Amino acid sequence: MGKDYANRKKPAQRRRQTKTQPKPQGLPGWLWLLVGMTFGLVIAVMLYVFNGPDSGDRALPSAPTPRASTPPPTPEPELPPKEEARFTFYEMLPNFQLVPRTEKYTPAPAPAADLRYAIQAGSFARQGDAETRRAEIALLGIESRVESAQLDDGRTVYRVIIGPESNFNRVKDRMARLYENGIESFFRRLDS
Repeated sequence: MGKDYANRKKPAQRRRQTKTQPKPQGLPGWLWLLVGMTFGLVIAVMLYVFNGPDSGDRALPSAPTPRASTPPPTPEPELPPKEEARFTFYEMLPNFQLVPRTEKYTPAPAPAADLRYAIQAGSFARQGDAETRRAEIALLGIESRVESAQLDDGRTVYRVIIGPESNFNRVKDRMARLYENGIESFFRRLDS
């Protein structure tokens, strides 16, 4: 036969003891901190008042010393001979007179029309690096080529060349555009 759990008496639940031991009431920690800082400040002010700000610099007063007769004058020390001046412009400059130019400025003549220039935008030991630089320059809309050159020590280098160009202003503009995009370059004059 089954047991009837519905009418079963529940066992008395244990009551938890909620009584806690009473803590002794003391001062909170922040108050102790404030008291300690105040005490330290009072000691610092007292030391400042009694010793002063420059107590180490002050000498204790001493008894006045009796005045003695004036000591004999000490001879002046001999100075070494004056060193010869290493620079002469100190004497030259006051006597120097600058005469301004009176002729009109004439600009430098334009370079000859038959001159041609090439821009070199890099020199690389590996051809792949030179091709990468050539692709960077192509993205800027500037046409370039890779040339190989044999050095005196037998190594081969690959140079990225732009040009030739006969208009020097266009050469300067292209070099400025390369520089703005982080590519260093230089130009050279091609012999005709």
